[in-house]
Amino acid sequence: MQNTPSQLSQVLRSILALFFVLLLQVVVFAQKSDAGMTSEVRVPSSTKTGADLDDKLRILQEVLSEQAKQLEELRATVANQQRVIEALTNKIPAGEPKIDEHKDVATMATAPAEQNQTPSLEDRVKKVEGKVAQFGPFRLSGDFRLRFDAILRKAEPTPPAGFTALTHQQNVRMRYRFRLNLDTDINPKLSFHGQLATGPLNNPLTNDQDFGEVTTRHIVAINEAWIDYHPNKATQLQAGRIQEIFADNSRFLFDDDVRFNGFNEKYVVSFKRNSLKVTSVDLRAGQYIFSNPNVAIVTVGSPLAQAGAIVGTTGRNSNLFHQGFLVNQKFNDRWSSQFGGDVQLYRNPNQIQLASTANGVALIVHNGLGITLSGPLPGTGNATTTSGGAIYTARNFQIARLTYRLNWAGFKNGGHDYPVTFNIQAARNVGVGIRERDAMLASLQIGKITRRGDMAFTYVNIRTHHFRFDYGIAKKVTLQSLIFVQNELRNSGDFPNFFVPLNAFTPRQYRFQEQIAFSF
Repeated sequence: MQNTPSQLSQVLRSILALFFVLLLQVVVFAQKSDAGMTSEVRVPSSTKTGADLDDKLRILQEVLSEQAKQLEELRATVANQQRVIEALTNKIPAGEPKIDEHKDVATMATAPAEQNQTPSLEDRVKKVEGKVAQFGPFRLSGDFRLRFDAILRKAEPTPPAGFTALTHQQNVRMRYRFRLNLDTDINPKLSFHGQLATGPLNNPLTNDQDFGEVTTRHIVAINEAWIDYHPNKATQLQAGRIQEIFADNSRFLFDDDVRFNGFNEKYVVSFKRNSLKVTSVDLRAGQYIFSNPNVAIVTVGSPLAQAGAIVGTTGRNSNLFHQGFLVNQKFNDRWSSQFGGDVQLYRNPNQIQLASTANGVALIVHNGLGITLSGPLPGTGNATTTSGGAIYTARNFQIARLTYRLNWAGFKNGGHDYPVTFNIQAARNVGVGIRERDAMLASLQIGKITRRGDMAFTYVNIRTHHFRFDYGIAKKVTLQSLIFVQNELRNSGDFPNFFVPLNAFTPRQYRFQEQIAFSF
């Protein structure tokens, strides 16, 4: 059957209308270029045969199919974006405004650019490093140190009358120290810190492990373990095996490897700008437990009786109560200072010396560890009433200390910073009136290690001369050289009931340490 011209014209008008509708859809929804879509379909206004109409209808059907496919892809994209929006909305903490679940995708795309900024490369690297350093809920860090250590002293064959001749001292050895830190946040106000470290169990003054012992494996033990509660920026409470509350690595109060079992508290009072330039005051206190004899009645011959405990009384703990303050000042961007004072109150201090005797270590140390050590703990060096005895010459240890530290931003040389720090400290045992109850420290440090090529020079005088040089080999790798020069001060017998491990006639002793430290 042949079509009339009027019928054909009507069909062509319908086709043209459909084409323009489809063309508008292409403009709105098309997301990618396609060869089949970019070819324009021209419908002539003149009369065509039935075969031409079939070709045009087929082309239009292909376009419609392609548009339907793209519409499905758009629907899938919108659905995925909607799921992402819902997931992000669920992660927003309570109390913060949530994203409108029905917000149009186009509206989301026009959000301010600062809300969708790409993190910097440094931030991304730090985030990756943090993730890599995590083991489950813990963040891992630590350090490893190789040390050459030499203690040298010549012999003294002709001591004063009444003293024994001294042989020479020559202890040259290699040592290493390994420490592994584990940290985690239990919640925003509560965190945990732990540290495993090497070192002989019967020497709490060092974490160094000597090379030797044939091929025996070395021990790694708990060196630090504490819970830290910080309900706000001003308050910090710690409990466990902790660092001393006033520890500053100066070796004036305690050796820098010593840790205590007990509790620490710190409260910081901050100030606005004032004429005294005081920015804050730290109020600090610590309570530490040294022993738990668990002796109901002290008997004759008991190790506690050897340490001065009264026979017939209950054996009590040995403790340290340490409290004081630090005032922080900032004069300008280049100068600042810190000064303060504190008091150490020891309870039953003789038990510390008792642990350095063969009888005392079994009671004070072995019972708590559950193992028998190869020997007693090292002595502290304080004078005792008898040679090698367990009673200190000082009846009480009530030590008052003053400290002052001055910091200067320093100078630059060769592209490296050299900040300067000066520190002076003085202490007195106010619990006794005997001589040799005072101690002093003066130190000067120039430079600080933060990157490769940095250098630091340190001098410390605590009646032992201490020289130190640090050099940054690479990031987190430091070469350190230390020299100690020690002269003894008093002979045993200079005062009543006064005996010291090394006497004043002991030749000058030198100690050299060359080490390389790696931190991670």
